[in-house]
Amino acid sequence: MRILALSVLAVALLGATAAPHSKDITIVVSGQSVISHMPDVATVSLGIVTINDVAQNATSDNNRRYEDLRNRLHSLGIPDSSIRTVSFNVNYVAPQPELPPSQRERSGYNVSRQIEVKLTNLDSVGAVIDQAVAANATDIYNVTYTLTNERQIYAQALGSAVADAQRQAKAMAAAANLRILRIASMQSGYAMPSPLVRAGMTADVYKAAPTQIQPSNMDVHANVTITYVVGP
Repeated sequence: MRILALSVLAVALLGATAAPHSKDITIVVSGQSVISHMPDVATVSLGIVTINDVAQNATSDNNRRYEDLRNRLHSLGIPDSSIRTVSFNVNYVAPQPELPPSQRERSGYNVSRQIEVKLTNLDSVGAVIDQAVAANATDIYNVTYTLTNERQIYAQALGSAVADAQRQAKAMAAAANLRILRIASMQSGYAMPSPLVRAGMTADVYKAAPTQIQPSNMDVHANVTITYVVGP
């Protein structure tokens, strides 16, 4: 609570400060802060690709695998609201007799479905991947970890960055036998955390052993630049 209060105070000061006069002595300080926090949301991206000479058969096979996947995810306690189809495409791959056999794509109707499964129980990520493999999903694209309260954590980091800048300014002013009179300007940098991604692979490389995927801390960075007016 103390750090959040400091952040709010910093914003209030920013709105109340005035530009320094030409005769003012100023100190410009950059404050920084990093808060490490474990992610609390995981998104597993999956793919189901089916191909057949008959469009209806390719679509039916894809739908069957998707329904199997949904039922398996339900058995893990994952509701439909956490399962989202991101894309669904049907296209025709024409025969390629001009290419060597090793370079030819399989001809026919290609049905591609991409699915995202959003999880708040990070311990279930491995089980979701295993069930996707059991349902004959063809691709496990990646697992992305994020923070639901990243703005709150950033506000805490911002408050700590302001405190860091204040400490530096006081030390500099004291070393020069000066004191801080007021804040002339404040500016913050925006550095929200990037999603933490675990790379995926095609489903057929997975073995029978249970999949284990562990997240790691995400760093939330904040930086501020503050101009202080100082004097005797």
